Amino acid sequence: MFNFSGSEIIFLLILGLVVLGPEKLPPVLRKLGQLYGQFKRVTGDAQSEFRGAFAEPIRDMQKAANEYKSVFTDASKEVEGEYLQTKSLFAESANLEQLEDAVEPQFIPYESAETSSDELSLEPKIIEYDIKEDK
Repeated sequence: MFNFSGSEIIFLLILGLVVLGPEKLPPVLRKLGQLYGQFKRVTGDAQSEFRGAFAEPIRDMQKAANEYKSVFTDASKEVEGEYLQTKSLFAESANLEQLEDAVEPQFIPYESAETSSDELSLEPKIIEYDIKEDK
């Protein structure tokens, strides 16, 4: 309880021997031992009463916590199952897409019978239109 090491206890005994003397030291040590024993009994009784008084509420809280834990665990397992199912569906879809021969679109240029090499050049042309005026 007091966390004294061996050297500290010996130092206290020598100090008590010097202060109290060899005649008074044994009865004082006996009295200190009795007081320490009474202190341990009182604290032990208080601890047992405390545990007895709060045992039921603590059990109820632990039970509620375990119920919440089981609910969250079940939900987590359900979400994990949905995730794995979706992941496998995507993997199967990707595998099927790779297996199928994908048809690539081909560019087919528009060719008209009237197309000449002048029309295909990139040089700008001036196009003239006849505008009729309404009278």
